[in-house]
Amino acid sequence: MNIYVDIDETICFYSEDRDYYLAEPNHENIKKINSLYAQGNNITYWSARGGTTGDDWTDLTELQLKKWGCKYHELKMNSKPTYDLLICDKTKRIEEVLV
Repeated sequence: MNIYVDIDETICFYSEDRDYYLAEPNHENIKKINSLYAQGNNITYWSARGGTTGDDWTDLTELQLKKWGCKYHELKMNSKPTYDLLICDKTKRIEEVLV
């Protein structure tokens, strides 16, 4: 199964304004995604970081994923549309993922 996973507010959170340098990992959610990886699923982290501003956050994001122990096959940056609500028949929140 191909699984796309959002980064911000899914596997990491912020105690203040959304400053990517201050992102704190959510180890429980990372464990869920790593379990899906271990089950043979193809994991792609997909982020809108820089999508609006044009800033390239790839290097920082890759360092964070490595530091946090995230297992994945691919990272896609700036290709995700920025939105406030996604309506899709396949969408699930991390809390709905059973592993």
